[in-house]
Amino acid sequence: MNIGLFENLIYEEESTTLDFKKQQYRFSKESEDVKSELLKDILGFANAWRRSDAFILIGVKEVRGGRGEVVGLEHSEHLDDHVLQQFVNNRTNRPIRFHYEAFEFEGKQVGIIKIEQQDRPIYLKRDYGKLSKETVYVRRGSSTDPTKPASIDEIAKMGGVSHEPSCDLVVELADPEKEESLGARIDWEAENCSVPEQSEIPNFRPPEPGDTFGLGASFVSSINSFDVNTSYYRELANFEFMHRLFRPIRFMIKNKGEVAARNVQVDFKVIGDFEVAIVDDSDLPSRPHKKQNPFLMHGPQALPTINSKIPGSVTIENSCVEVDCGDLQPGRKVWSEIVYFGSRSSQVIKLKGTIFADNLPKPKEIEIAIDMTVVETTLSITELLSL
Repeated sequence: MNIGLFENLIYEEESTTLDFKKQQYRFSKESEDVKSELLKDILGFANAWRRSDAFILIGVKEVRGGRGEVVGLEHSEHLDDHVLQQFVNNRTNRPIRFHYEAFEFEGKQVGIIKIEQQDRPIYLKRDYGKLSKETVYVRRGSSTDPTKPASIDEIAKMGGVSHEPSCDLVVELADPEKEESLGARIDWEAENCSVPEQSEIPNFRPPEPGDTFGLGASFVSSINSFDVNTSYYRELANFEFMHRLFRPIRFMIKNKGEVAARNVQVDFKVIGDFEVAIVDDSDLPSRPHKKQNPFLMHGPQALPTINSKIPGSVTIENSCVEVDCGDLQPGRKVWSEIVYFGSRSSQVIKLKGTIFADNLPKPKEIEIAIDMTVVETTLSITELLSL
């Protein structure tokens, strides 16, 4: 579970893929009748007619037409996933793919049971508590009514349709210089370098004997002076400031599923009102030269680059990043173009991502983070001239 997906879920209403429980299930040291309530809910979701994973959010109160109220749990109230797996799967005709997760949201503990899509029907091998053996309990709408199990026709359709393989897309941060995944969270260091004001920086002049920095005390205009970039030091100061502040990163997108993912796109945006700038190569200045070519300066402009939307191409707009991946075969990875992030202060930059694909039942929400440490530095005029 990630923050983005959880926030989306608590705005939804109960359905065949979602249930809210204000309090934890009574389980430890309880009777079979009491524990059968948890078993019924898991069976109901496992057999439900749905096209995506299902979730039971424990410690959350449903608010119809609004955001669910996170009331929270005590740490001691969490259920043990291993114990639950044994409890459920020792009693069913086939193992149910589910798991229990302890999750923290806004300082409160929440229990989450995720039930995957899987082959059906699933039923008990023996009577247990209030539940009967060989009865296919199924969730319809917002509840599982034990008095209305699946009909013979429904069971026949369940058995005739096996779970369709699907694409499974993951996104991680990657090394900007080589194709190496760095995971969903990385640490960075950057400099917020204070440089001299442009008006304080002298013009560049060709160095003369005894003129270490090229200030050209006795500079005389000549035909060669047209080659001199007098703004060299000012451009160098801007170059140093930008390249010390902005840090490069790439994204790795991989299909871990069993079928090809078609027309994959990943969108990222910064979570919260943080002062974070996102740019690409074209927004960062190149290292300046001491000489300039006047003919190139006044000649025709370079032709614009045609965006061919090759896999991994990046579009940045209003601090949002869009990565086009094309089609991804099972096991294939795509490495995005380099993106640069800049912040003047130390902070954890959290990015909420949404993965789209033509054959995903619904967009997949993810979250990645960059823990950025920014050091305050100063570049004096003397240090600038000596670079």
